[in-house]
Amino acid sequence: MTETATSLSWDASGSEEAAVENRVTARQIGRMVREGDGRKALAAVRRWPVADIVALLMSLRSKDARRLIEIMPDETGLGVLSEIDPHLHALLAEEETKAKFRKLLRKLDQDRAIRLLDEMPRPYALDLIEGHPHAAELREALETNDDLASAHMRRGILTAREDGTIGEIIADIRARSEEIDRLERVYVVDHARHLKGSVRLRDLILYDDDTPVVQVMQPPRFFVTAETDQEDVLALATKYNIQNLAVVDGEGRLLGGIAAQELREISSEEAKEDMLLMGGVSPEASEFDGPVRIVRSRLPWILLGLIGSGLSASVIGSFETALTEAAILASFIPVVMGTAGNVGVQASTMSIQAIGSGVEWSGDFLPRLGRELLGAAINGVVVGAVVGLLVLFIGPSIGVERAQHLALTCAAALLIVTMVAGSYGALVPFILKKLKLDPAVATGIFINTANDVFGVLIFFTVASLIYF
Repeated sequence: MTETATSLSWDASGSEEAAVENRVTARQIGRMVREGDGRKALAAVRRWPVADIVALLMSLRSKDARRLIEIMPDETGLGVLSEIDPHLHALLAEEETKAKFRKLLRKLDQDRAIRLLDEMPRPYALDLIEGHPHAAELREALETNDDLASAHMRRGILTAREDGTIGEIIADIRARSEEIDRLERVYVVDHARHLKGSVRLRDLILYDDDTPVVQVMQPPRFFVTAETDQEDVLALATKYNIQNLAVVDGEGRLLGGIAAQELREISSEEAKEDMLLMGGVSPEASEFDGPVRIVRSRLPWILLGLIGSGLSASVIGSFETALTEAAILASFIPVVMGTAGNVGVQASTMSIQAIGSGVEWSGDFLPRLGRELLGAAINGVVVGAVVGLLVLFIGPSIGVERAQHLALTCAAALLIVTMVAGSYGALVPFILKKLKLDPAVATGIFINTANDVFGVLIFFTVASLIYF
C-alpha cells in the first residue's frame, strides 16, 4: 500500500532507525518536487516543526531544496529562513530562491533582518538587500565591524521622553506589543535623544499613570559606545551582573540597546573565536569553507608553526657535539617538548579564563603568577622524579650508558621547563590583553612553539653542564 503524503513524518530522535526512515522520507518528497507535484510535497510537511523542515532541506539535493523553498507559504518560509544555517543560504543561491528570500526579508522588522543577514556570507547578504525599503540602513549595519557593540545592538528599542509620564510609556508599550519580545527597562532620552536614564518595568507597575518619568528614572550608570569592543561589553555585563546595556554615540545620543539575548550571542561568539584561535585557525573560518578559504584561514598559522619548528631544529643543531657524545639525549627531546607544551597551554588557558571573568592586571595577577609558578615547580619535581627513576631502573637493562647522568639531566630539565612554561603561559595572555590583542592568541601555536624552543634550549643546556 502506498504511503500518503500527509502521513509522512520526520523523526528527530537521532537513532539509526530514524536515519533510515528519514532518508526514505527525503527521497519521497524529493521525487514529488521533481515530478512537479509541489502541493503534495507541501502538504506532507505543512504540520512539521520548522527544525524538521530544515533537516529535510539539508537532506535533499540542492536543486530540490531550492524548488521546495520557492513554493513555500511566506509563514513557513520565514521560519525556514530564520532557522537554516546561514552559510547554507549561499548553497541555495539561484535567482528564484534569492527572490523568495528578498520577499521574506521585507516581512521582518529591521532588527531581526539585521541579525539574520549578519550571519550570512557578506556578499550574499548584500545581494539580498537590493531593493529593500531599508537597504541603506541594512547595508550600514552589515558594514559595521562585527566585534563592536553597534553590530549587536537592537535599534528599534522602546524609549521614553524625559518630560513624559508613566502613562505615556504604558500606552506606547501597548501600541507596540507585537514588536516587543521581552521588556525589562525603558531608556529615557531628551529631545535630542541624549541618554538621560532608564525606567524599570517594576516602576511602571508601582507608580500612577500621571507620575513624571523624571521622578522615577534611574541615572545611566552603565552604558557603552558604539565603538566598544564586544569583549569589553561582555566583561562589563559579567562584572556587574547586567542584563541590559544602552549603546550611545560619541555625543551620548542613544543608538540602541543590548539585551540578554545579545549578551548570550556575544558570549557564544567569543567562546567560538577563542576555541578557533587556540586551535591555530582564523576566527573567520567555518565548516562550510571551500578549499581556497580553508587554505587562506589555516595556512598562515601552519607557516608560523613551521617557523617555530625551524627555530627548535636550529637549537638542536647547535648542540650537535652533545648529541654526538650522548645520542640517547635525542630520545628525550619529545618528552621535554611535550611537557613544556602541555604545561604552557594549561597555564595560558586558566589565565584566559581569569581575564574573561573580569580579573584585572593589578588585582589577581601577581598572586596568580605565584600560584602558577609554585604549582609548576611541584609538577616539575614529580614529573622529573618519575622520568629520572624510570631511567635509573630501566636504562642499564637496555644498554643506556651513564644512566645516572641521563636521569639527573631529565629531572633537572623537566623541573626548569615546567616552571618556565607555567610562568610564560600564565603571563603572556595578560600582556596581550594590555596590548589590546586577543589573549586566546597566546595558546595553541604561539605557546607551543615558544615552549618547544625554550624546552629544547633548557634541556641541552642542562645536559651540557651535567655530561661535559
